[in-house]
Amino acid sequence: MAGRVGMITTALTILLSFGAGIDKTQACTTLVASGRATVDGRPLLWKNRDYWQRHNELIRDDSGKYTLIGITNAGAFRSIRMGVNTAGLCIENSTSRDLTGEVTTGPLNGQLIRMGLQTCATVQEFEELLKSTNATGRRTRGNFGVIDAHGGAMMFEVGPNYYRAFDANDPEDAPLGFIVRSNFSETARNQKPEADRAIESLYSSERYLRAYQLCETRLATSKLDLKFILHEVCRDIDGPAVCDFGCPLQPAADEVPAFETSSTLNRSMTVSAVVFQGVKPGESPTKTTMWSILGEPFFSVAIPAWAAQKKVASCLDGPVSSSLCDLSLQLRQANYEPDGKRILTSNLPPIADQIRELENKLIDETDRALQTSGFDPIKLHTKAANAATQLLTDLTQSIANTNSQSANARNQPDPHIDFRFEDQNGTRLTSTLDTAGASSWDGGMTDCTVWNGSFRIRRNDENPVTRYLELTPRIRTTFNDVRDPKVDRAWLVIEVAGWNFQGATPNEVVRLGFTSQPDKDIHTVGLVIERTDRDAVSVSGVAFGEGGSPINSSLKWPAVQSEPVTFALELDKARGNPDEGETGGMYRIFYRKAGDKEFTPIGEAGTVRRLRNGNAMHFRTSGFFGFDNEYFDIDRIYYCHPLQ
Repeated sequence: MAGRVGMITTALTILLSFGAGIDKTQACTTLVASGRATVDGRPLLWKNRDYWQRHNELIRDDSGKYTLIGITNAGAFRSIRMGVNTAGLCIENSTSRDLTGEVTTGPLNGQLIRMGLQTCATVQEFEELLKSTNATGRRTRGNFGVIDAHGGAMMFEVGPNYYRAFDANDPEDAPLGFIVRSNFSETARNQKPEADRAIESLYSSERYLRAYQLCETRLATSKLDLKFILHEVCRDIDGPAVCDFGCPLQPAADEVPAFETSSTLNRSMTVSAVVFQGVKPGESPTKTTMWSILGEPFFSVAIPAWAAQKKVASCLDGPVSSSLCDLSLQLRQANYEPDGKRILTSNLPPIADQIRELENKLIDETDRALQTSGFDPIKLHTKAANAATQLLTDLTQSIANTNSQSANARNQPDPHIDFRFEDQNGTRLTSTLDTAGASSWDGGMTDCTVWNGSFRIRRNDENPVTRYLELTPRIRTTFNDVRDPKVDRAWLVIEVAGWNFQGATPNEVVRLGFTSQPDKDIHTVGLVIERTDRDAVSVSGVAFGEGGSPINSSLKWPAVQSEPVTFALELDKARGNPDEGETGGMYRIFYRKAGDKEFTPIGEAGTVRRLRNGNAMHFRTSGFFGFDNEYFDIDRIYYCHPLQ
């Protein structure tokens, strides 16, 4: 915990020391290959998962007929995004945007995968599950790839109350023995006029065609295998000149050493990946291997896992998220431009080389172990997870050391909203200047104005007053209806010159926070500074709505604070957001006294209601600030975010 807090406060210091989009739709690209197309006759199933939630983890679930291991959003258990069970059945999916129909009840895509893994042993049994849920309904529109321990290798296009099956073992469905899907369906294409059926005109066609081309080219001279799918397909970024993992080599002198990866197989929004390696008929189903990649594939390592193992390595399934996935996210951030869309090329060759070397070693060790009678899945799994953790740690530290100056410059954003209160004395809140833009508060506060370079709160009215200010970018995981700019995480910072609370009745409160719907006074979280006793002031965090939790602290501040102090409120809508249930995100509060180099956290992180976002800032005061010499002086309020 101390290490994690240290990383948080160091990052916060960098991001806040100024004065001193992706759609939620699960996209994905997938492939199922029968034994006809593979070097050893074992079927393969691959998926690159594209989503807004980058915090993924590997979980084990033994609550059904069959035990399963699968990838989920961190903290989520009801939806499995891809997984394997003890019968050797493997299931994954990609969203298909063009499958029609509307059903409001029944399982979602991830819930259907979980149902299938818990109850089915074969491709045929999964098809029976589809038939039964045709009648009851599903909230599904997806391409579901499935392999089993008996050579089955199918792709099902699944709508709300219908499905269509494609068999990779059937030469009519799969002439080359494999089937690729991205985010459209053959079912919908067949229903279109001839002129509208061209693949090139469809969303995600670039990924579909690229994956098909790579496999088709491979089959002209050899057959498909695990290493090829992991190294050449899963991590392909289709650069102009390629090295291992398809990464660009040195660009021409007049080119920017970065390029966009929005439509490549390894995408800027790819958050995890998996390659399932099946067994041949007659082999033990328990040897079906799931090679899981937590994080963007180019910046993470594939770890073998088996449904029969008794537990998952702690670095893949932690109390909040996977620490291995967190390492991958750090490595990714160091190798993308600030907007998170253009990948930087300078470090890619050594990263690719070292990850490929480790994975080849793990694959070879696993192949040898699977051929022995003393196969120990948990030992192989844990060893691989530890080796991956060490490699990602070394890569992250190495790149941070060599690029520290440029990385700091790249990741240090300017405030998007910045009130320094250098206006004329007597200026009301609504008329103060935003030095970073043109934002303005929706009103003033009685008796509160600018005074000698600070915004001074003095009120002779005890009634609460709340003022709002719209935020750009907004803090959300998904776009709103008008697709305003958004980020997953940001900070509100208040620099306090000092205060003097001398009123007879302790009731003074100042709150700065994030609001979801200002027109309805629906708040998300807030930083609360409150005099709770005659000579004591507390600083705490408040979260609103079901799923939110408070931040409490035993730290007390004096009623008279003469030294400047800065407080920060962080809202993170991605971390701790499983995208199911009431909780969706975390928030933290920090302080930094004059002369301190780093921020110090106050209390433990709190949780946020999933359906509430940071669309606006609220500034609230309540209580009586009108006693002689009583004041609360604010030097600055600003809003900033780490560019992704």
